Amino acid sequence: MRVNAQDRYDNRIFTPIQMQQDFDQLRHILENTHPGLYKYTDKPHMQQKMDSLRALLNQPMSFYQFYQVIAKLITDVKCEHTSCDPYPHQQFRQHLMEWKVIPLVIHFIQDTAYVIVNRTKDTTIHLGDEVCLINHQNVDSLRRVLFQYVPTEGDMITPKKAFLSTSMNFVFWYAMFINRPDSFDIVFRSPDGKMKERVWQDSLTFKESTVNTLKNPANKKIIEIDKAQQREQSDPWRLRIAANKQYAVMTLDGFGNGFKKDQKRMAEKFASFFAELKNEKIPNLIINLANNPGGDEANAAELFSYLISEPKHFINDEYLITNDDVYLKQADLPADFLGNKYKYLYPERDGKYYVREETQGELPICQPKADRFNGRLYFYISGRTASAASTLAAVAQSNRLGIFIGEETGGTYFGGGSSVGINMTLTNSGITTHTSINYCDFATIGDHDPNRGVMPDFPYTESFALLKDQNAWEKYIVKLMADHN
Repeated sequence: MRVNAQDRYDNRIFTPIQMQQDFDQLRHILENTHPGLYKYTDKPHMQQKMDSLRALLNQPMSFYQFYQVIAKLITDVKCEHTSCDPYPHQQFRQHLMEWKVIPLVIHFIQDTAYVIVNRTKDTTIHLGDEVCLINHQNVDSLRRVLFQYVPTEGDMITPKKAFLSTSMNFVFWYAMFINRPDSFDIVFRSPDGKMKERVWQDSLTFKESTVNTLKNPANKKIIEIDKAQQREQSDPWRLRIAANKQYAVMTLDGFGNGFKKDQKRMAEKFASFFAELKNEKIPNLIINLANNPGGDEANAAELFSYLISEPKHFINDEYLITNDDVYLKQADLPADFLGNKYKYLYPERDGKYYVREETQGELPICQPKADRFNGRLYFYISGRTASAASTLAAVAQSNRLGIFIGEETGGTYFGGGSSVGINMTLTNSGITTHTSINYCDFATIGDHDPNRGVMPDFPYTESFALLKDQNAWEKYIVKLMADHN
C-alpha cells in the first residue's frame, strides 16, 4: 500500500518492536479473556495463525499495512462481537469525512455490485447500473479481499455481503484495506448491457459527495424509497395485519439496548401485539427479522415465550473464562457487576465462570404466555439477522416453531459471543479494539454445522428488480402460505 499524503496517519511508520508490542497486547487479551477464541478454529491452528501474523511484523510498516494485520487477526477470531477501528470513534469519523472515497453507494445482490446511490454530479449513472471495475480492478475480486477484514461469526459469507452492502461500508472498507487514491476510474454496465466508463477527480470527500447526492436527479427514485423506509422504520417494533386478516407481519428492527426501561417498553409492545393477534384470530404470522442486528437477548427471550406451547430454555448458559478484576475492570460491564461479581458469577467450574440464571432475563426457563400465538409461523431472515435476532431464529428453528425464508443468518446456530467485552487502545498505533468476554450457549439441538448460521427452509435472495419493490419478500412468503395451507 502506497503512502498517500491526504491522510496524516499514512505517514506514520512503525518499527517491528512497536508493532509486535501492539500485536502481543491484543493477543494477550484474546487468549486470556475471549471465550470463543477456539470455538471455530482449534487451539493449535489458531495459535499457528497468530504466530504467522506476528511473523509478518519483521520489518517497518506504514500505519495501514499494520492495521491490516490487526484487522486480519480480529477477523480470524470469527466472532461478530469482536472488532477493531483504526482510530478512536470521533477521530475515525473525522478521517472518513476528509478522505476521497468512491462516489457511490454499492449494494451486492447475488455477487453482483449495483449502484444504489450516485454521489457525483454525473446524471448518466443510475440506480441499477452494475459496477464492473474500480481503478482497473474487478469488483468481485475487491469484494473477496475485503471479506478478509469483515468480522463475522463462524464461517458465514452472507453477513459479510450484508455488511459491505450496508450504507457506505464498501467504500470505507476500500479506503482502509485497498487504497485511497486521488481519482477513481469506474466501469459500469447499464441494464441494457451497454458499457460506460467514468473518471472522477473532484468532489470526492464525504461532505462534497453528500451535496451531490441530494442535487443529482439520478437519485430521485432511491431518495423516495429511502424516505418511505425512514417513515416506516420510525417505529422499530411494528405489527401490520393484512386487509384480508389471513396473516400479519411483525417487523422487529432490533431488540433494544438492555436497559430496564427498554425491556418494559418491548414487553408492553409484545403483549399488545399478541393480544391483537388473538382478538383478530389471525391464522398466519410472519416475523420479519431480516434487518434486525440484535440487541438485548432478554427481549428476544420474551418474544420466544409467545411462540412456545410448553416451558423451554432460550439460552442454556452464559460464561466467562476469567473473573480476574484486572480484565473485568477493562470491560464494559455495569458498575454493580464490578462491585459484586459473585452476585453474577458462580465459582469456577471446568475453567469457566457461569453467569447466575437469576441475573439475566434470557437465562431462566421461558414459560408460555397466555396470549401465545397458535397459528402458523414464518420467519424472514437474512445475513443482517444477527446477535439476539439470530439467537431467536436458531432456538425457534431448533424447536421447529415455523418455516424459515430468506438467507443464512449472521449468527451461528449453537452459540456465540456477546457484545459485553473489553475496549482497548493499542499502545503504539492507537488502533482501538473491542473483544467479547461473554459466551452464550444457545438452547439448540440437532445435526447442524457449528460454524454456520440458521439455514432457510426456502432460500430467497432479492434480485435488483425486486429490490425496487420493498414488499416483494412478503409477497413471496404469502404465496408460500397459500401453497402450504
